[in-house]
Amino acid sequence: MTLFHILTAALICAAAPVVAQSAYSCDGLDAQQKFAAVEGSDGVFYRVSPDLQMFNSFSEVTADRVAALSKALADQGTTLIFVPLPTKSLAMPDQLPQVARDYGFNASLATTVYLEQVKKLQKRGVAVVDARLALHGAKDAAPSFFATDYRMTAAGADREAKAIADIIKATPGYNDLPKGRFEVTPAGTAVVESAMRSALQRHCLLPLPLAQTDTYAAAKLQGAATGGNIFGGGGSRVAVVGTEIDGDPLANLSGFVSKYTALDTIQYAVTGGGGFAAINSYLTSSGFAEARPAYLVWSVPVQDSLANFGDQPFAELTAAAGDTCRVPLPVMANAGGNSIVADLSQLDAGQSYTLLVEVDSTAISAARFDFTTGTQVVSKSVYRSKDQVKTGRFYMPMSGLPPEGARTVDIQLDAALGGNARVTACFN
Repeated sequence: MTLFHILTAALICAAAPVVAQSAYSCDGLDAQQKFAAVEGSDGVFYRVSPDLQMFNSFSEVTADRVAALSKALADQGTTLIFVPLPTKSLAMPDQLPQVARDYGFNASLATTVYLEQVKKLQKRGVAVVDARLALHGAKDAAPSFFATDYRMTAAGADREAKAIADIIKATPGYNDLPKGRFEVTPAGTAVVESAMRSALQRHCLLPLPLAQTDTYAAAKLQGAATGGNIFGGGGSRVAVVGTEIDGDPLANLSGFVSKYTALDTIQYAVTGGGGFAAINSYLTSSGFAEARPAYLVWSVPVQDSLANFGDQPFAELTAAAGDTCRVPLPVMANAGGNSIVADLSQLDAGQSYTLLVEVDSTAISAARFDFTTGTQVVSKSVYRSKDQVKTGRFYMPMSGLPPEGARTVDIQLDAALGGNARVTACFN
């Protein structure tokens, strides 16, 4: 071989991209369907989606809708605390592999996008938590997320709770609330079941780190006890709603919030429920209506766009949070059937309304509203997540109708209404 050939071969090798060696002899991680991932340092694995996405949708319209919900809650004595929950890559960028850049991910730019969301809400007067900053712990501290799972550890929940408490303590009225004394004590370690780790392990020869976390027990030492289920109307001062990412009981987020705020805290999370499922169940429940909390903490993963599903979700939440459902409408319904017909003729066509439907059954997961407007029918539907608590209450905005409005609405349910049915018009 000539010197020319040797130099050419060396240059080719130097120019070739360096393939990172897997510490666990993993291969094809990014080819999986559900948990496509990349391997970072220290045994930390990141999902390709959403961890390596930078641009999570949060428009000015969405910010306006969150602000309107915040105002509706505040008018009835509840302060909304909004938590844009960052992805693992935003919270733990130090372990990201070089290959993350090949997917177009830039941690600095992604942080800027996240902070823009925070600023949009702050500009509108919404109390918002910079959870990204809180979860980015010290270099040698326990990680905020499991290395081989997308959920949060107890250490992460502790950090998030401190940040939530700081925002709560800065709000007007906090000092006037009766306080309790809470203790959070270590309760050993636990390994959580992880579908993500199992999927990753199938592509790796060596055993991956377990999804293991320290656990804690929370107890109230002083003050009136409430506790119980979030839907039981126990009157907790703080209600936390969100997803499984920070809502696993082992993470103990509610216990840590109680510890740092000295307020009774209760939590409800829906696995795979996105931004809306948990808060929808809670705000449409009788428990919320009968005993509103002083603070409602809404944890929303940044990858779950709140612009999905049009205007219905926010119209529902805002109507449920407020006190504007004051016009009962004549209805025809069969207790053994699954349809309700309401007369809308008394409503002012120039006024904006959201309809509230209440039935006795809590088995209903979907409702279709067929608005009769002159010679046409406009249909709009609402669906509940499979795992969320059903409350028998549905709200539908009367938007997108012709200027003359609708004469009647035929509401088709996916199960028998089970007794009485009521339809009320709420002023927007």
